[in-house]
Amino acid sequence: MQKEDFILLAQKYAQNKCSLSEKEVVEIFFQKRIEEEENSTILFTEEKRKAILDRINAKISKPKGVLRALYYKTATIAAIGIALIGIVFLFNPEYNHRTIIQSTAKGEQKTLLLPDGSQILLNANSSLSYSSDFKTNRNLILSGEAYFKVVKNPNRPFIVKSEQFETKVLGTSFTIKAYKNQSNQIKVLTGIVEVNSTENTSWKFILTKNQQLKFSKSMLPVQSFATNEDFLAWTKNTLIFTNSTLGEAAETLENKFNVSIIFDSHDLRELRITGKFKKENLNNILQSIAVVKQLEIEFITQNQIYIREKNKNEIQN
Repeated sequence: MQKEDFILLAQKYAQNKCSLSEKEVVEIFFQKRIEEEENSTILFTEEKRKAILDRINAKISKPKGVLRALYYKTATIAAIGIALIGIVFLFNPEYNHRTIIQSTAKGEQKTLLLPDGSQILLNANSSLSYSSDFKTNRNLILSGEAYFKVVKNPNRPFIVKSEQFETKVLGTSFTIKAYKNQSNQIKVLTGIVEVNSTENTSWKFILTKNQQLKFSKSMLPVQSFATNEDFLAWTKNTLIFTNSTLGEAAETLENKFNVSIIFDSHDLRELRITGKFKKENLNNILQSIAVVKQLEIEFITQNQIYIREKNKNEIQN
């Protein structure tokens, strides 16, 4: 959110015109600023203090009339809010640059061209954020999955952060899978990347062409090789499951086709499947899995699917 938006929001807040969500944004914002100021070692010069005071006084004008007291109170609150916002943006340079957020819904993919010329394909149900001064600060935050084709710049590393790890590159092409509550993967198509854990400083991996790293909170990192097809399968509308649990496969299908898949039991989620589906529709994929694993697939609605084990009598017949 830009400075102008914050100011308008602060004015609405002072006038009790905010929605509940807007009110929460303002209060969280100010609470965070207060905490930062308490921990800050920045000392304002007398000139800066005077400039802030002048801005406050300029905002608090006392109109004539019966409603002057009420207006004065409201204007004072608004002025203080505006002044606080001014302090944040004036004396903390990091807030002069807005955060750009790109996101996709389930069933959607998006192609992005970053300011430095790097290209990104953002997979379904994913988000990517970065600063508006990206040419000088090539740091990104990813939630979900994306394919990166990075423009080389030895002086400005390209760093992608996710919940469990950080990937640092100079110039390369690679994919990152970092959906919440799923196993994480980094696959390198060209170049070299460095992967560091955000939770365990004891491990660091260097990945080169055709190497991949897979891990989760409950699984130690496993480094291995993969084919080019494995790297870019999802970018070409192809799904590849290699000894994946049915639960993992379901999450992939949910993101790709914007559906909700419900299992009759937890045991079904742990079944293992291996298969490749190229440009197949959802029904064909589910029916193929059902035949192999002896399952019943029921479409409760167009977007809600129920999976249960096939009746044993039906199997025998």
